[in-house]
Amino acid sequence: MNEVKYYELHSVNGLTFRFKLDLNPINNKYEPHIWHRHQIEPEQVVNAYMNLSFTSWNIKYNRYEGYSEADDLNIYYNFYSPDKTKIMVITAFKM
Repeated sequence: MNEVKYYELHSVNGLTFRFKLDLNPINNKYEPHIWHRHQIEPEQVVNAYMNLSFTSWNIKYNRYEGYSEADDLNIYYNFYSPDKTKIMVITAFKM
């Protein structure tokens, strides 16, 4: 059985951010994973990405891990285009 994957896209300044959607069992609607799990809106992630204070590559998990001090937000992400304009947001959370 094939699992259907749902994503929400947000485009800003030539960048496209892709957010995985999770099914909310209470309202039976698909919502961004970051909202469903951490109450972070996609717009907050886009702003934080633009304000990244630092980023590092996590070789163990094959992802970038960034932090925006201005937004107090951690973002785990990866690129899905060679020119790095398409960004898959894995998760985002506050400490």
